[in-house]
Amino acid sequence: MSALATSPDRRAFIGGSDIAAILGIHPWKNAVDLYLDKTSPPVDDEENARAKLRGKRLEPYMLDMVRAEYGVEIIANNMRHIDACVPYFAAEIDAEIYNLDALEGVTGFENVELKTVHPFKSREWGVVDTDELPLHYLAQCQWGLSITQRQVCHVFALIGDDLRRYVVVRDEATIEAMRRRAEHFWNEYVARLVCPPLDYSDEKTLDTLKRLYPGTDGSTIEASAAHEHWRAVLGAAQDMAAKYEAVVDGAKAHLLAEMGNAALLRFADGKAFRRRLVERKECVIAPSKFMDFRLVNTKEKA
Repeated sequence: MSALATSPDRRAFIGGSDIAAILGIHPWKNAVDLYLDKTSPPVDDEENARAKLRGKRLEPYMLDMVRAEYGVEIIANNMRHIDACVPYFAAEIDAEIYNLDALEGVTGFENVELKTVHPFKSREWGVVDTDELPLHYLAQCQWGLSITQRQVCHVFALIGDDLRRYVVVRDEATIEAMRRRAEHFWNEYVARLVCPPLDYSDEKTLDTLKRLYPGTDGSTIEASAAHEHWRAVLGAAQDMAAKYEAVVDGAKAHLLAEMGNAALLRFADGKAFRRRLVERKECVIAPSKFMDFRLVNTKEKA
């Protein structure tokens, strides 16, 4: 195992934040998104960049909290570790700590990951000092343990002003499965420049398609039997959605009529419908681009 100074170009390796997308458990990214990240020039994502910058700014503060609350020496290096056997496997570890809990059979350095968590997401984090953390972070920790060849990763999550610690112990079966999936992804897709198959049931796929096909070339393709099938499915689903929206609107109208000017309509289970007047100030909509997709008559000018 070796360490290499952090480089801004992440296209040359599979890292800890990538493995969840390969496994299909990443909350914002799928395998096709990751393929595009690895085979295309980096895209400036301002929102993601701001989030990362906030996290980096808070890291020194969090490390000071860890030192104060646990009385330990922390080595903060943010170094990229390269796998001893697979050169395109890597992991960036936030910090290192020496044998914090003196776990049986565990000696030497242990990994540290730092996470800033919005209070609204706190319910996704379980009992402290366990590995009850979001699945994509758990995969990142196991990946880091694989690359660094260590046994324990401590995750410190800052939720508001509350610093919580979680402990992830190396799991060989999980690591072996992740490494197999990662090698397959790299060799079958990235190395060969072959896009992975889309998962049409994944709600993230529509956003992925916007990245995959950002514009049009003016060409026309003739519909096949499969296209006819999916057109029928789309039409039927839209008809059903419209009908159910009408049912929803009708039920809402009944309830609002019964409420009159009342603010709450309370039920026996303790829940209640609430009505209130909301006034919004005038705003200007910023310029934007989107892909317009609809069924048209080709005799008309598109």
